[in-house]
Amino acid sequence: AATLVIDDGHALEGTAAEAALGRLVDYAPPWLGVIVACRVPPSINLPRLRVSGELLELGPDDLRFRAWEVEQLFRDVYHDPVLPGDLAVLARRTEGWAAGLQLFHLATRGRSADERRRVLSGAEMSGRLLREYLAQNVLFGLREDLREFLVDTCVLGRLSGPLCDRLRGTTGSGVLLDELARRSVFTVPVEDDDEAFRYHEVLRQHLDRMLVEGYGEAEARARHARAGEVLEAGGALPEALRAFCRAEDWDAVRRLLGGQGERLAATEQSAWVDAVPPAIERHDPWVALAAARRARNDGRWSAAIDGYVRAETAFGPSRAADAPRRERQRIAAWLDPVAMPTPDAVGALRTGLVREPVVGARDAARLDDPAAPVARGLLLLAAGEVGNAQRLLSATADAGEAGLVACAAARLGAVVAGRLGGQPWDARAMDRAVEEAERAGSPWLARLGRSLVVRLAPHAGSAPIMGEPADDGSQDAWGRALLDLAGAWAATEDPEGRLAAADAGTAEFRRLGAGVLEAWARGLAALAAASLGTPDARDAALAAESAGRAAGSQPARMYAYAALADVDEVRGAEYALLVESVAADTGLVVPRAGLDGNPGAGRDAVGVMGAEAVVNGQAGSNGHAGAGTNGLTVHTNGTSGHAPAIRIRTLGGFALDIDGHRVLLDGAKPRVRSLLRLLAVHAGVAVHREVIQEALWSDADATAGARSLHVALSALRRWLDEVAAPLGGSLVVREGDAYRLDVAPDAFDLGRFDHALAEGRAARARGELASAAYALALELYGGELLPEEGPAEWIGPRRDHYREAAVEAAGELASESMLAGDYATTVRACRFGLEIDRYQDSLWRMLIEARDRAGDTGAASRDRLEYAAVLEGLGLGGATAAAARPA
Repeated sequence: AATLVIDDGHALEGTAAEAALGRLVDYAPPWLGVIVACRVPPSINLPRLRVSGELLELGPDDLRFRAWEVEQLFRDVYHDPVLPGDLAVLARRTEGWAAGLQLFHLATRGRSADERRRVLSGAEMSGRLLREYLAQNVLFGLREDLREFLVDTCVLGRLSGPLCDRLRGTTGSGVLLDELARRSVFTVPVEDDDEAFRYHEVLRQHLDRMLVEGYGEAEARARHARAGEVLEAGGALPEALRAFCRAEDWDAVRRLLGGQGERLAATEQSAWVDAVPPAIERHDPWVALAAARRARNDGRWSAAIDGYVRAETAFGPSRAADAPRRERQRIAAWLDPVAMPTPDAVGALRTGLVREPVVGARDAARLDDPAAPVARGLLLLAAGEVGNAQRLLSATADAGEAGLVACAAARLGAVVAGRLGGQPWDARAMDRAVEEAERAGSPWLARLGRSLVVRLAPHAGSAPIMGEPADDGSQDAWGRALLDLAGAWAATEDPEGRLAAADAGTAEFRRLGAGVLEAWARGLAALAAASLGTPDARDAALAAESAGRAAGSQPARMYAYAALADVDEVRGAEYALLVESVAADTGLVVPRAGLDGNPGAGRDAVGVMGAEAVVNGQAGSNGHAGAGTNGLTVHTNGTSGHAPAIRIRTLGGFALDIDGHRVLLDGAKPRVRSLLRLLAVHAGVAVHREVIQEALWSDADATAGARSLHVALSALRRWLDEVAAPLGGSLVVREGDAYRLDVAPDAFDLGRFDHALAEGRAARARGELASAAYALALELYGGELLPEEGPAEWIGPRRDHYREAAVEAAGELASESMLAGDYATTVRACRFGLEIDRYQDSLWRMLIEARDRAGDTGAASRDRLEYAAVLEGLGLGGATAAAARPA
């Protein structure tokens, strides 16, 4: 194979050599590849090559440096890092143009940060090296009419045929624009208008300098003023304002702001604010509002609030002050934990991060707000339901109906959800999310995305990187805390670094009043403490589990369970099963060594089986077991090997897992599946054949029922032997006229639920605390017993039994938590029980009392109304309903 590279292919335009190149491409042998680098598309049969799939095209947008790539360029290639704030300006001024970045580097090598900043902010940005490059490599060789057109129209921030004709007083501008675009002379299409262009910022500055040198400053201002009038008449208001500012026509600036200020302030891109002098910004409410919104998008929260206050003050008592007031309150709720969130999607997201994010997600779903699906998806992510979150956020981002910034946030959240679920790192989707955030005018979100890449990409998270302050030097508390959390999650091989990052995130989230994310961080800190073997590791894990339960954070509980599986020698296996339970319900993985780049390794990391071995589904008794972080090593009778772990779930839906992998039931017939479920609900106890026949074949006579049972058992054995081949034996065994699943009772969720409930009852009988046992029972109760069986008679009594047992556990946990002053757990336990049986009077009363004692009067009021409605529905209104009201 060989590759022919032709540089500066545009020099062949219109020559015999270009025709020869076309013939060469048409008849080139398969082993020859041809690369042509040119500014003008060559005159070869490109459509045929596109259709045949033999053409790879890279345009200007593919070749430009994104903001994070600019950072990497100066840090890793030039070894001359630029401060984050200066990087943002550099990326914006050069628009990622590679030659411009190189020229800036050459012009500022060895200079201080202050000198570099002066270059970026002043005329030096178009210094000698840059002017020479543009003159020799961009403008040289252009026809005279094209060069004149470039200088004449550089005063327009938006270019179209009609606008340019009106400015120049001529016709035919559209043809010249198309020619410049065809030649790729720094002519960039405008995103919101298919027929409009703009000049690359570097070229525009250079052309403006040429205008001043050729005609003088006074004439240049006059031309900018004329351009402002043309742009205003054409509806291009931000570009018109910038033109008037460049012309120093302050009367026109004030007139435009007075008549169109609201439209200007509402534009997604607010770069025009930079052109307005401070004297006008301080006194014009629309400029102050636009500046506040820009500071908000940049993550400069304090500056944003100051800008909103200035706008409110300038607007006075008019209705126009409502917008800055509402937006100020929205930000204030994120900075001050006691501030009241706004009644919209942003407020719902903020509320859900305090506690009970799943409830917040349900509330967000009822909002009539385009951004509500994004808030709902992010709350599901905060709750740990990464599978549901990823699906919802991806769909919302692709739909594009939530707004540019919200869709960018949704795409970023979807990538993070996939990573937390152990999926391969989706670098393309993350790049797209960051780029969408930049295009939407949200530097803060783009900066957060770039920082998450550093922490969460494979092999990038071996050591945590603590969150940085915002670019303006103030403390961006949310940015710091989120990056600390990501760094702690990714530090799979550095427990000390994980602990430091998790502790920092815990403190920051506590200060911000984000209990859900604080619980996340505490769970990761518990994992780190367990890895380090610190003396307080068990206490830290128990505290993290309690915090996770109170806040509604499944990740916190999962990480705490994983830590307890490592350090609790007595109940390690039980905690490991809880880890797997949360993993199965949410899609989360425990972040351990080996996760990077290998989702399978992450899944194995979940299966920490603690100190007790399971051999063929039963506890090993002839040897001993040693637990590792990525699985279980079993030593039995002097031999060693991996014992596949079996887990069967019946509460909330049937599931069979072998070694952490879900076994699909699609290959079995419906009656065979019912037989498997019937055996499963008996938790390893033998079931007599007559009981099975009566349950599944009650409409058949004894002979036909026995024959059907025999056929179903044979099919079930064959199917299980196939899917469970690693176990080395049949899972269905016969004991006389009875059959059972040959699996240890603790492999069934019902067995573990019964054990937890029995422990709780025994502890209560002894007068001891039973909250841990009852909490474990509620954790195991994933929902109604075998909903797949519908109203089948054989399952009804058992289903009712476990519903009543779960309500009992909820009531006991709520009662004990109330006495201990743990009102958050009381609320969650009551809510849990009421979701099963909403007519439990004692749970309603404890719920309302716990809300009152916790000082959550709003929630208590809502619960009273709901309780009163329940009583009313039972015909117990009036005097009985008074019990729902405070004394």
